[in-house]
Amino acid sequence: MMPQTLERIYKENKQALFTLALSITRCESSAEDSIHHVFLKLGRNMPSTDCDLVPYVFRCVRNAAIDHQRKRNRQNQLKESVFNGFVPPPARQMDNPDCKTLTAERDQILRGAIEQLDEVPRQVVLLKSFSNLTYRQIGIALEIPEKTAATHYRRALSALADKLKGQL
Repeated sequence: MMPQTLERIYKENKQALFTLALSITRCESSAEDSIHHVFLKLGRNMPSTDCDLVPYVFRCVRNAAIDHQRKRNRQNQLKESVFNGFVPPPARQMDNPDCKTLTAERDQILRGAIEQLDEVPRQVVLLKSFSNLTYRQIGIALEIPEKTAATHYRRALSALADKLKGQL
């Protein structure tokens, strides 16, 4: 893999990689450390392969985040949000304070519902929704069959719809 390829993969997927790592570690600095560790390792030992490297990088980041999480003391870990309280700015600026309040409330409700999902379905939803990976790429990244990734996604969306019914 050329350094330019690695740089391109990082630039195109940095937010999705961070979201994935954050969903596992639930700590911004741990998520950043996991990503940093992976890209340093890939920079030193660049694999030469003809396969799609994006899911490979996602798998490496996922594994690094899991390893990092295992090292932490689970009794002392903070219960941070999947998004760590981050509310993305709206596509268009809303001047109405009521609209801003409603949007923030909806985001908080949605984050809470996503956090209640089991780990693998939560990761599948995040990878599909925020990084636009295919089920095949998600399967490779999470080391699960492609059809299992699709099943997790459908079931997670159904569970989210049930939890959010009447709330949004």
